Amino acid sequence: MTKVKKIVTWSAFPSLLLFIVFLGVNAAITGGLSTSFFYSFFATNSAAICVAIGVTATILVAGTDISLGSIVSLVNVVIVTLCEKGYTVWSAALIALACAILCGMFNGFVIGVLRVNPLLTTFATSTAFAGIALWILPNPGGSIDFIFSDWYSSRLLGIIPTPVLLILVLIIIWYFIMKMPNGIHLYALGRDVNKAYASGINVTAFRFFVHTFAGLAAGVAGICISANTCSGSPTIGSTMSMNSIAAAVIGGVSLNGGIGNIWGGIFGAAFLSILTSIVVSANLSSILQSFIQGLILLVGVVFSVVAANKEVKASIKKLVGRSKK
Repeated sequence: MTKVKKIVTWSAFPSLLLFIVFLGVNAAITGGLSTSFFYSFFATNSAAICVAIGVTATILVAGTDISLGSIVSLVNVVIVTLCEKGYTVWSAALIALACAILCGMFNGFVIGVLRVNPLLTTFATSTAFAGIALWILPNPGGSIDFIFSDWYSSRLLGIIPTPVLLILVLIIIWYFIMKMPNGIHLYALGRDVNKAYASGINVTAFRFFVHTFAGLAAGVAGICISANTCSGSPTIGSTMSMNSIAAAVIGGVSLNGGIGNIWGGIFGAAFLSILTSIVVSANLSSILQSFIQGLILLVGVVFSVVAANKEVKASIKKLVGRSKK
């Protein structure tokens, strides 16, 4: 009974429940679920899930990063451009991934070292990264060797799809970070920045690291989307940043920081992805699709915020009770 209570009160549970419910709705509309559906689902939506992981990490430390979508676009155009210049697809992907990490490091430097507001910083860098992407590839086009797509469609040991494996790499990296002695300091920083400074927590280093990790996540997302499309577009990630923030909120991650986990971002992104699939499968007009999608998204965000507020109040009551004792 205690385990059931823990699962139900888990901050990511509402988003997981939403995903399962809408997965059932999708099955009813399309006539059932199959293994090929799940392979296709992850191949198409792994980029969105990776970006959601990165954004969630930055929100947990009471920040945000709205530049990740632009970094995805930058990674995509770098891979396409380098491939057309004669680079192998693997070297092009590694160079593009390094570019994404450098972008994340730059965000981390401005936010962590120079202490500039995360929202303002990443708004500015989002515009800058998007401009660089447009400068490299002004118009959609180009092509990538289909060996990249074949690799992306392959399965490790014939079981684990490559998109899932890439997501697992990010999860494992974050898992080991949280298991380190200083891992809990990330949540302390998110709960109260001033107290984190007073407690001797290296806020600068943590913010720098988190935004670097977010850049890595965006780089992996860019590789996913490039391998899935085998073409380039300077605006391919333009909507990803805001969608990933919505996914994190739906996943029970507090925008004030310190509450939630990356599983919330993952389930939130999966829910938004299956929601899009359902709306498209319903063969509705584009205007009606946007309205229904936005309405359901609003309801999901409201319920998740209410659940997060309850969790905050419960935490405060526990702290007050301990102080009285």
